[in-house]
Amino acid sequence: MRIRWWEIVITTLLALLALLWIAGGLLVPGLVLVFLLAFAVASRAEVVERNIAGAHSRTRGQLALVRALAIFAILVVVMVLLVVGDQRDWTDDTSGTVAAFALAGLSIYLFRDLRRYGDEALDYFIGGWAERHVADQLEPLRAQGWTIAHNVPREGRGNVDHFVSGATGAFAIETKSGKYRAADRGQAISNAIWAKEKFGKRFVTAVLCVATDPPIEPRLELHGRSEVWIVGPAQLRDWLVAHRWSARPRM
Repeated sequence: MRIRWWEIVITTLLALLALLWIAGGLLVPGLVLVFLLAFAVASRAEVVERNIAGAHSRTRGQLALVRALAIFAILVVVMVLLVVGDQRDWTDDTSGTVAAFALAGLSIYLFRDLRRYGDEALDYFIGGWAERHVADQLEPLRAQGWTIAHNVPREGRGNVDHFVSGATGAFAIETKSGKYRAADRGQAISNAIWAKEKFGKRFVTAVLCVATDPPIEPRLELHGRSEVWIVGPAQLRDWLVAHRWSARPRM
C-alpha cells in the first residue's frame, strides 16, 4: 500500500504534534489525534496490486481492520470520559450536561462505524482466503504447461482474480466467497472480455467460482446474450482440464 508524499508530510507533522501534546500532559487530545491519524492513513492508502492470489482483498481487509481499531480506541476514550464525567458530576450544570449528551451521541455513532468497518474487514479477509484456496487448486496445472496469473490488475476497473490458459482454452475466473448474484456473473463476463484483449486470445471463457452453495456439477448460465460457467472450487481443476470450447458465446 502507499500514500502520496504530501499526505506523508502532513501525517508526520500531525504525529509530532500529537507527541508534543502527550509529552505536555494533554494525554486525551494526543491519543485521539493519533487514532484519527491512523484512521485517515488507512482511509487514504492506495492498494499496490501484486500478482499474488488474495493480495488485494487481504490488504483491503488490513486497512479496514486498522480503521475499525482506530474507531474502537476512540470509542474507549469517549467511554472513559463519560465515566469520569459521571464521577465528577458533570451533569450538575448545563455545560456538563451538554458535554455528556454529546459524548453519548458520539459513542453511538462510533459504535455504528465500528461494526461497519469490522464487518468490512471480515468480508475482505474471507474473500482473500477464498482466492488463495482457488489458487491452490490451480497451481498444479503449471506442471502440465498451463499459464496461470493471479490478481491481474485492470486499469481503473479492479482486477481479474485468476487468468489461466492451457490445452483446453483460456479462462478468466472470478472468485466469490459467498452466494453469487447477477452482478457477479456480469463481472466474470466483463473480465473475460477484458482478458481476451489483454492477452490476445481468440476467446476467453468466463468462470464464476463460488465457495458457498456451489452447484453439484459445473453449470452454464446466461447473462444477457453471454454465458458464464458456475463452478465450485473442488470441481475447478478437473473441469478446466476436461473443458471443451464452444463458439456460441460472443465475448
